Amino acid sequence: MSAYLPYTGRLRTFLAIVDLCAMMLAIWLAHQLRFPAQTRADKWQHLVDNPGLVLWALATGFGLAAAAELYEPEALHRRREVIIRVLVVAGAWAMAVVLATYFRPGWAYGRGVLLLTAAGWSSLLIVSRWLLTWRLRRRTRFPALAVGSPGDVRKFCHDLSSRPSAPWRAADASRLDPGDVPRETHRSGASIVVLASGDEHTQEMTHDLASLHFSGVPVVAASEIWAWLEERLPLEALNPALFLHQPGFGGVHWTLFNRLTRIADILLAILILILSAPILLLAALLVVVTDGFPVFYKQNRVGQFGRRFTMFKLRTMDRDAEAFGPEFASEHDPRMIRFGGLLRRFRIDELPQLLNVLKGEMSLVGPRPERPEFVARLTEEIPYYAFRTAVLPGITGWAQVNITYARELDDHRRKLEYDLYFIRERSMRLYLLTLLRTVNTALVGVRR
Repeated sequence: MSAYLPYTGRLRTFLAIVDLCAMMLAIWLAHQLRFPAQTRADKWQHLVDNPGLVLWALATGFGLAAAAELYEPEALHRRREVIIRVLVVAGAWAMAVVLATYFRPGWAYGRGVLLLTAAGWSSLLIVSRWLLTWRLRRRTRFPALAVGSPGDVRKFCHDLSSRPSAPWRAADASRLDPGDVPRETHRSGASIVVLASGDEHTQEMTHDLASLHFSGVPVVAASEIWAWLEERLPLEALNPALFLHQPGFGGVHWTLFNRLTRIADILLAILILILSAPILLLAALLVVVTDGFPVFYKQNRVGQFGRRFTMFKLRTMDRDAEAFGPEFASEHDPRMIRFGGLLRRFRIDELPQLLNVLKGEMSLVGPRPERPEFVARLTEEIPYYAFRTAVLPGITGWAQVNITYARELDDHRRKLEYDLYFIRERSMRLYLLTLLRTVNTALVGVRR
């Protein structure tokens, strides 16, 4: 979808060039501030003699920024999230440089100048994106010609007009004759044609729409607009045929990708277990001190293809929390023990599930596994709910970083929309981005 967006390609290229220039400027400023004039020339010569260090710094900076989605136009309008992402990227970049100098001692780069470089680079990234956002909000928005039934088109136009970050302004073409759509498209300068209704309302203009699509004006379903703007798949816009014919959903059988994510799961799970062991120990002691034993609990969950497994978790609820039967947890659940909310906020209670990852029952990233009782009920009430088990469940997931706790049926519908988007768009980029947004969610909460 982003390939159809006005300015998208140029914006990404522009941002990448700005970031690389910002890093070079940050390196220069850090040397100016850190070293006296008489030693500065030697430091510059050290960089000239070690071009691998400079290339490593630029490459890792670009890679981390791309993984953090800092080159996506839609991310520019979420100011607080941009700040968090930039700070996380700058910190990860500094650690990557330290790691490189550990394996290549000749690439020595002092801690003081490294901190100044990271601080300068992150500041320049934030300022440049603020300025670009200010400019984009004042740009000319291209028309998006909406066709279909009058009611559906009016709703689409209203919804799109309420999104100031959208790169289009909606134009109602519901009353045009089928043969007039191409003429109106060229007359209005529309950059895209949107099908606001199903096939039954656009069947008469299929030939004209196909000609438009292959003449340089993309024709897309309204669901694709919302998939790009909100990164979810609206359930009302889906039908069973889409799951068979859209290439993205066929990715659940992509053996190579599944093996790559399995390798990443194992390596990252071992690393996180080692690094988080002291935190997990302190959390366990906190549970014992505040509410006694048991510290951990086991629970049946529904995994990939409906298989059941035993999931491990740090206890954050009262021992008799389900005396009256299973029920969904909420953000400020009265059944939580003291400090239980804190453990949940920072996802510390999920750390024991790394054992499930190592056993192959879960992935680090995927739809959250639910209890069999909840799955049976939600499958009956929400269409396509069972489809979320097509991939391994995850410790974190695309729905978890976009929406808070789900207790009402509408909340579960919305979470399913994010899960289906994740399944269709599954990639290493989205895998890593979800992990990054999990850190962001733990620090500042969900985006929506």
